[in-house]
Amino acid sequence: MQPWLANFSRFLALRWPFIAAAAFLSSILFLIVNLYTSQVELRQNADARFLSIGEARTSQIGEFLIERRQAVARLAASEDISNYFSNLDLGMSVKYGLFANLAAIEGRFQTTLDEDKYRGQPCYLRLTFFDNNGVTQADVGASGVATLSPVLNLVEPNVQIDEKRRLLVASAPVLQKGGVRGTVQSISDLNLLASLVPSNDLGQPHEFLLADDGEVLFPVELGHSPVATSGPALAALPAGRIQALSVVLAPGLKGYFALRLPLRGTRLSVLRLASEEELYGSTLSPTSVFCLGLLAIALFVLAIGFERMRQNSARLQIKFVESNRHRAELAEHNLALSQEIKRREAIEIDLQQQSDALDKTNAELRIAAAAFNAQEGMIVTDTKGVILSANRAFVTLTGYAMEELVGQTARLFQSHRRNAEFYQSLWNSLQSTGSWQGDMSIRTKSGEHCARWLTISAVKNEAGEVTNYIGSYYDISKLKHAEEKIRELAFFDQLTGLPNRVLLIDRVRQALNANTRHKSYGAVLFIDLDNFKTLNDSLGHDMGDLLLKAAAQRIARCVSAEDTVARFGGDEFVVLLANLGTQKAKTAALQAEAVGEKIVAAFTDTFRLHAYEYPCTPSIGVTLFSPKDNNVDELLKRADLAMHDAKTAGRNGLRFFDPVMQTMISARAALETDLREDLKREAFLLHYQPQVDHGGRLLGAEALARWPHAQKGMVSPSEFIPAAESAGLILPLGALMLKIACRQLASWSSDPATEHLSVAINVSALQMRQKNFVDQIRTIIEQTGANPRRLKIELTESTLVSNVDDVIAKMDKLKAIGISFSLDDFGTGYSSLSYLKRLPIDQLKIDRSFVKDVLVDPNSAAIAKMIIALSRSLGLSVIAEGVETEEQYTFLARYGRLNYQGYLFGRPLPPEDFERLARAFSPRQAQNQKPASVDRTYA
Repeated sequence: MQPWLANFSRFLALRWPFIAAAAFLSSILFLIVNLYTSQVELRQNADARFLSIGEARTSQIGEFLIERRQAVARLAASEDISNYFSNLDLGMSVKYGLFANLAAIEGRFQTTLDEDKYRGQPCYLRLTFFDNNGVTQADVGASGVATLSPVLNLVEPNVQIDEKRRLLVASAPVLQKGGVRGTVQSISDLNLLASLVPSNDLGQPHEFLLADDGEVLFPVELGHSPVATSGPALAALPAGRIQALSVVLAPGLKGYFALRLPLRGTRLSVLRLASEEELYGSTLSPTSVFCLGLLAIALFVLAIGFERMRQNSARLQIKFVESNRHRAELAEHNLALSQEIKRREAIEIDLQQQSDALDKTNAELRIAAAAFNAQEGMIVTDTKGVILSANRAFVTLTGYAMEELVGQTARLFQSHRRNAEFYQSLWNSLQSTGSWQGDMSIRTKSGEHCARWLTISAVKNEAGEVTNYIGSYYDISKLKHAEEKIRELAFFDQLTGLPNRVLLIDRVRQALNANTRHKSYGAVLFIDLDNFKTLNDSLGHDMGDLLLKAAAQRIARCVSAEDTVARFGGDEFVVLLANLGTQKAKTAALQAEAVGEKIVAAFTDTFRLHAYEYPCTPSIGVTLFSPKDNNVDELLKRADLAMHDAKTAGRNGLRFFDPVMQTMISARAALETDLREDLKREAFLLHYQPQVDHGGRLLGAEALARWPHAQKGMVSPSEFIPAAESAGLILPLGALMLKIACRQLASWSSDPATEHLSVAINVSALQMRQKNFVDQIRTIIEQTGANPRRLKIELTESTLVSNVDDVIAKMDKLKAIGISFSLDDFGTGYSSLSYLKRLPIDQLKIDRSFVKDVLVDPNSAAIAKMIIALSRSLGLSVIAEGVETEEQYTFLARYGRLNYQGYLFGRPLPPEDFERLARAFSPRQAQNQKPASVDRTYA
């Protein structure tokens, strides 16, 4: 036999398990690769079918939603709605023209409701047409289905889903003349989508409609199914991807595959579920294929392991024989080696200790060298402070060369801003503690001063004796700059650079303390720029800032450097003349007046604000302070009062503080305090002034607020109403008056003699601006049991100057519960017909100023006749206020059937007196009760 053949035979004999395993593994891997490839293709096809069906379902639902948008858009563009707005723009009334248009719109809606079907079911539950204010104009459909608040200013049709009510809401804007005039809204049953979400062959639902919060909308019977309980997790699945569900993700759905497809433009998704068998049939899973591969690899590994074990056994046998032969020799060598190792270990330990000591010394030297050559300046001195060395940073800092520094002491660069006691304290600290640190100023060779933080440390030898001192100078210029910036922000106005209120108050306090010692007068000038708000509103805040800076400069030029000019806030400045150098009040006043007149004169020229020339004048209040004064707040308050007195006197001038003014302010403050207390106790009353018709029949009364003060008696409304407004109490006072009036209405409703009477009560503009005003009225009516149809709210024209739409909306809500409205003082204020025709008012009230002069002033007579004619054309009633004479009554009666109020028919009376008047009232009796002299105090 050839040698190579013998070697090959021996190789086969020794390697046959490995060769067999390799051949088997190759065959198995080939089969597994083919199987895996076919299984992957089958699963990809199944995934594609599953995804295609889901996308088709999503497309069907999307087309259904598009049909709803298009349908509601066609209704919004219908000719009937277009005709309605055309007639509305022509001014046609609801009674004659618009009613027919609205009926036509509802007819079209009803036809659409009856005819539009989807798969045999009605498409809509309700169709509604809203105007641009959200008010329903036409409504058709099931009354049990509540309309939803429309989306105002909608620019294109949209569809919304109300998951809680299971409603599908489609809205479309009504576009007329290039603008949005209203909204058409359709409401459909969400169950219409049920036909688009089918079940599988066994009736078990495998397709679901989910909200974005995971709520299962279809099928509805799955409230407690695994799908419903896992809804939030399913709704968070990635869109458009098939994903296997786990126990953690969806308990109860393990082994299922899920596909979530969102519906564009909605918060809904279509969810498809399928088990692995339903989705992939009997195909092997990747796990099974993977297990087959692992089995083949395991067999191969076992074969290799078997071969290795056999070879290792043979090698171990050989080594065992050789080891027995050399065991004795190894024992001798081991003993010698052990001794050598111990000797070398001792040498290594000694060398390591020497190396560590050397490394530590080198590290300390490197640190010292790096520190000495750092950016901070450093010097080394002997024990007497003589400089031995300095680093480059210190040479650069001081400007001295190294040769100039060595041999000198620190006195060379001391700034001399510290006294001898400071340096003695520094030296004592070094002697006792061996260190010192603190703020130090260095004077450079050029004479500049630099702020540094100095740290001095003593260097001692092995015996503990001080051999040197090391001084480190750290740059704190940025810190000093930051401190200055903080001080500037805290005490100076950032716009003008003047001291602010905080610094001013501190300086006033210092001035008061100083004047107490010097026994001299000082003065405070409080300056306010006239008409500054007009500039801000017309030209903007940038121009206002320019004016403030320019004004600050002019004021500052009028005083000396010892005086203080501060910006108090806004457009207010304060000048503090700390020491006028006199103990005579008259002399001090003349000096303060001279400064004030100088400031007034400085404002004579106009201010140049870029391209604008703007005139501005100051109003100045002056108050003196003597050594007896010690209250800063009181002093500033006096100057402020004097400034307001200057404004009242015509502006562009100065006024000194008047003690009478302080007395008046104190009285007002006391009145406000009593007002608050009596409001808490509800110690206010209403008096009622009769209102009669043209025949003298008593219709009701106007409720007028009265305050019976415990010490002052009856306080005039002209006194306590302004006090309530300035103290911010007009809202609680108005609410209390409404409550008292409604209680009185409820009381009168049980008496046949008074049950027909109405009560008119005035409501301020501030009350109408409250967001909860309507709810407040409703609550009062519910609590008191008053009949809202007997309550009339009087509004002044000032109430309507701002935010007319909001006022009208609130009036509409109150009229809906029966409350009527009267426009008080008509003709004295805004009097715009553009809002008058929009207001849902019932009555115009001729102001007493016109009634008073109706017989002597042709203009007043013409205005009164115009108001009567205007009311008649608008279908409103008219009441004349302040009728005091028969002649006034006769003149007004010639122009129509008016209602009247005034002393001719009765004074404002307490409730019990008014009730007696009501029981015995007749036209002649009313006239007999009018007073001989007219007292207007409580009119």
